[in-house]
This record gives sequence, structure tokens and C-alpha cells, in this order.
Amino acid sequence: MSSQALKIVVSLHIASSVYQQAEARAAQIAAQKYGFRVNVIYAEGDAVTQSEQLLKLIYSSGEARPDAIILEPIGTGMIRVAQAAAKAGVGWIVLNREVAYVAELRGSSRAPMFAITTDHLESGRIQGRQLNALLPRGGTVVYIQGPSGHPVVQARTEGMMETKDPRINVRRLQGRWEESAATAAMTSWLRLPTSGDLRPLVVAAQNDFMAMGARKAVGQVAGQASDEGLGKIRYIGCDGLEEHGRRWTYGGLLDATIICPPLSALAIEVLANELQKGVPAPPLTLAEPVSFPILTQLRPA
Repeated sequence: MSSQALKIVVSLHIASSVYQQAEARAAQIAAQKYGFRVNVIYAEGDAVTQSEQLLKLIYSSGEARPDAIILEPIGTGMIRVAQAAAKAGVGWIVLNREVAYVAELRGSSRAPMFAITTDHLESGRIQGRQLNALLPRGGTVVYIQGPSGHPVVQARTEGMMETKDPRINVRRLQGRWEESAATAAMTSWLRLPTSGDLRPLVVAAQNDFMAMGARKAVGQVAGQASDEGLGKIRYIGCDGLEEHGRRWTYGGLLDATIICPPLSALAIEVLANELQKGVPAPPLTLAEPVSFPILTQLRPA
């Protein structure tokens, strides 16, 4: 596969997602650096649609067929579509998911086959350390998770529980990566008769939008109940997009976030190193998250 004017399709979930928009921009900027051509497509949140879109591209001919596909899978890891790509000589790069099949496919295809994901376990560990910095003597945390069963949710939760102080009491709420879902979940919890006895000192969410949704819910309930304790809650999130999580942290709306680097840009860099420099991509690359701000700058709640 020649790297000259390489044609790359980037397949993402949904066009309305701010996170997905950031990944699309990062891919386009990285592609310009290496002289690649990028076409971003969205599957509108549907796994079947994503599979059909990619198979149509893989089985097309001429200019319509890409040299490589970078995708964030919806649902499963799409092994059958990956097998079709390998057979057709189309590169296959999976984002935000660990898939064991890429090593096997790499052995049967000359096309690049690898996966790149954030070290979500480490993201959770960092958030646990942030909680320790905010609550050095322990306390109650409302922990808002993403969709049930999602591997990112499981890894971030496991990492947080691994590093947090045992004196920190965690109350889990389920969200859907969206601000509105977190607002609804937090509002429902605050209205429980028992929530007043477990007033949280920190709200920790698995992404920045859910943290902001929880903050909105607290503001609404505090305005109705005149509860001064609600105004002292601290908020931390994750993902740290420059125009969102980091900006909210700079502005004081969040107390901390975790910066997770754009995976699409890293995927294009790894792809370019393989094609232009002959450096084989490992089956799995973990992108390292970092605390923002650094842990020593966090002050106790």
C-alpha cells in the first residue's frame, strides 16, 4: 500500500456528538500533515448502518474504495467487516476498543491492521486520585457512569475504585454520556428522601458533559430548596476536550477533568509511521490520559 495521497475513511458514531466532531477535526488536521485524504462518515448511532456503509466501501472499486478505514465501532468490534477489509487489502484501524482479532488479520493481510484506545483503566485511576486530593478525609461522592455494560464504563469504574481512598463513599448513578441524561439522573437522586443524609461533597462523572449536567441539576434543586450545602459541591469530569472540559475547568465550572488525546489523530500518526517510515504498528496502542489540572493543584473540598 502506497502512502501517496492515501485515501482514508473515518467512520464515527453520530454527527451531533461534540466528542465525535472533535475526533473528525483531529483526523482532518493530522491527515493534512502527512498528505493523506480523509473522508469522515457517520452511522447515526446504528451498528447495522455502520456495517453496511463500510462493506459498500470495501467492495467498491476505483476511487470509491479507500486505502484504509479508521472506525469507532458501534456495538461489537465488527470482525466480519474487518475480515472483508483484510481480504480486500484495505487497512483497518479500530478506535476506542480493544479487539483481539487484529493481530490474526495482520498476519493474513499486507494492509495495516491495528487498534488504538485510551487507557481507560488509567483514566479511572486518575479520577480516583483526584477524589483523594479533593477528599483527603473521605466523604460522599456521586459517581455518574456512562451506558451500562459499555467497556469504557467498566474500565473507568474499575480504575477509580482501585485508587480511591476507602473512606470515600461512592453512590453510582447511570447516565448515557449526555448532559441531559445526567441532569435527569442527578435530579431524581437529589429528590430521594435519603439523599439529604448523604449530601455529596463531590460529583464525579465519566465525561465532562455528564458532570455539567449534574451541576445543572444541583443548581435547579438548590434554587427550589434553598439548600446551602448543595452550593459547596465540587465537580470533576473526563475527556478534557479543549473547547469544553478544559475550558469549563479554566472557567471554574469544573474543578478537574482528565485529558484524553484524540485517537483519530494518533491513528493517522501510527499509520504514517508504518507506511512512510516502515515502523510496524503494534496490534494495540494505548493513549495515556493526564489529569487537568495536575493533582498537586487540587485543593480539598
